[in-house]
Amino acid sequence: MVETVKGIDRILLFRPLSKQETDTASKLAFQTEHEISKSRDVDSVATKDGYRQSLGDLETEISVTSILAKDDPFADEMEEAFDEGEIIEIWDIDRSAEGTEGKFKATYYQAYATDFSQSPNAEDDVEMSIDFSVNGKGQKGEATLTEEQADVVQYAFHDTTPEV
Repeated sequence: MVETVKGIDRILLFRPLSKQETDTASKLAFQTEHEISKSRDVDSVATKDGYRQSLGDLETEISVTSILAKDDPFADEMEEAFDEGEIIEIWDIDRSAEGTEGKFKATYYQAYATDFSQSPNAEDDVEMSIDFSVNGKGQKGEATLTEEQADVVQYAFHDTTPEV
């Protein structure tokens, strides 16, 4: 039986490239959606034998939207990386596609943030959106996804008895 891919199973993890040797990738809390779009230009040249197509380079853009969490240090880190023009590592992980040794199917990108916005609305939660322009082509593989990364907004189980 063929199953569909659920959007809730696809998450993005991020890390400034400058912190590759010291930090674990992080998930923005309350991700609501993300989009990965690829495009390329095709130039046509008229010849006496008909049109000749010339294929341009692949361009990939990623956009992510999340609800801003209070006191989220990673949201501040992403804004700072945007302000400083840092390269951001991005992993698009499919939690429904478990690979080998507890890893998951993923695509890895390196990108610059090209747009950073927050939308404080009087009636809703503050929404944060970031757009990225990818360097080169995403690389497919398998990525580690820790429980802390996957459950960034989850709380731990507590027993019914007092905790000392």
